[in-house]
This record gives sequence, structure tokens and C-alpha cells, in this order.
Amino acid sequence: MRLIVVFFLLVVGISSCKKSDSEADNVDPREQYYGTYDIDYSSKTIIGSIDFNEDSGKGVLTFSKGDASNELKMTTEFPGFSTATDVVKLDGTKFTVNRTRDQMSLGNKQYDAEFLGSGLFEGRLVTVTSVTTLNQNGTVAKWTRSYKGMRR
Repeated sequence: MRLIVVFFLLVVGISSCKKSDSEADNVDPREQYYGTYDIDYSSKTIIGSIDFNEDSGKGVLTFSKGDASNELKMTTEFPGFSTATDVVKLDGTKFTVNRTRDQMSLGNKQYDAEFLGSGLFEGRLVTVTSVTTLNQNGTVAKWTRSYKGMRR
């Protein structure tokens, strides 16, 4: 009888053990977005109601691990320009760029302006849009940018 009780306790003890280091517990949901995305971009600057400047081309976005559990680092590269890295905050498949200021070039001057940026991951596709807005003595200037591309 004692042997049956010991055997029963041993079976119950072994079956109630849970593996705490399973792979599912260690998966970082941000990893699905890591990588390099070849993008097409377009941008437009409007001053008042006048289309001042339009541009388009190709570039690269690279997403890597951020410091917080809901952050990614987004590095933007365009041929002939310096690279820039922003922190983006994830909310499911959507994200917002974690900065509020940007530099806007008009003519040969640089202006400090308000910035809003956001994006969306859809499978291997990423879309990013941003608007930099400047109000200079009642005249509003807006620089809109749109990036869309696929992960390599």
C-alpha cells in the first residue's frame, strides 16, 4: 500500500511540473518586424496653398530592437543623404514615431517645426507617413512624406 501511495505522489509530482523555459515564453513579438525594407518614398512641401516642392525616390528602412518592450528603432536611409534613427512605439501592428520636432529646409534656411509620424505593418509590407508643420508669421508650411515598401 505504501508503495502505491509513493508511486501516486511521484506521478502527480512529475505531471504537475511545468516547463518554465519554453520557447513560447521567450518569443519577442517585435521580432516579426525586424529587418530591412526597400521603400518607395514621396514627399511634398506646401507653403500656404502653393505646391513648393515634390520629390520621390527609393530608400531603405531598417527596424531593430528598441529599449522598451513596445519600442523598435527605425533607421531611414536615402541615397545622398545622412541616415537618421528614430524610436517608434508599437501598438499592435501600428506604430508612432517618438518625436515631436523636425527641421524643415526652405530655401537656404532651416526651421524648427512640429512633427507627427506614424506607420503600419501588414505582413511583409510597411507604410510610414509623416507631416512636419511650420507656422511662420501666419503662413503655414507643411512637408508631408510617405514611405511604402516590402521586407527583404
